[in-house]
Amino acid sequence: MDLKNAFFGSFNLVDNIFIGIKLVVAFIAVLVYIKLIGRTILNQVSGIDLIQNIVLGGLVGGILYNPGISILEFGIVLLIWTIIIYFIAFFSKKYSRLRGLIEGPIIPLVLKGKLNVEGFKKAKMDIMTYANVLKNDGIYDISKVYFAQMEQDGSITAFTDDYDKYAVLLVIEGEINHVYLEGIDKTEDWLKEELKKEGYEDVSEIFLAQWSPEKFFIVPKSQDHKIKINK
Repeated sequence: MDLKNAFFGSFNLVDNIFIGIKLVVAFIAVLVYIKLIGRTILNQVSGIDLIQNIVLGGLVGGILYNPGISILEFGIVLLIWTIIIYFIAFFSKKYSRLRGLIEGPIIPLVLKGKLNVEGFKKAKMDIMTYANVLKNDGIYDISKVYFAQMEQDGSITAFTDDYDKYAVLLVIEGEINHVYLEGIDKTEDWLKEELKKEGYEDVSEIFLAQWSPEKFFIVPKSQDHKIKINK
């Protein structure tokens, strides 16, 4: 075997410079992409994050070594994909129903100590997997679980019957989290009354409200934090 061919093969300087320029374009495009979409894509915290990462990797890998696609075309394809994902992310954050449609709903598994059998079927989760997840959270007795749900990213949130030691998000970006509210055995009227005591007549004014027996942590969209110490 020719040693030169073994190392260099049919080396073409122009083609390799072309690929190198594409690499630089791809690097810059991914940086801009992460800046626009957010760093959550690095953790693949939801189904849409996973999909966009897979498609982005396929676009970059498939186009990179295709000499028939120019640098301009390469940049345009990446730009179009970034715009598509940006608008999907923007509208899914703005409209919770759209986010639920894209990423899937939050599925209650246990409510007030009672297993939601239909919820397990909907989540496609068997009891052994559920029990192992609970063990990872330090819960070894299934009967002690007072509330559990599958989140949109596929993780499981569970409270035991001593749920009063937990802190839960009852309002997220102006939307009441009814599943968590029911999980701590509270009503929407109770929540609205508590918020009124703190000067909030409209739930939509609140960025987040986290409740625990010790305190009520409220962050309005105006960014002025309030902490109410529960007595």
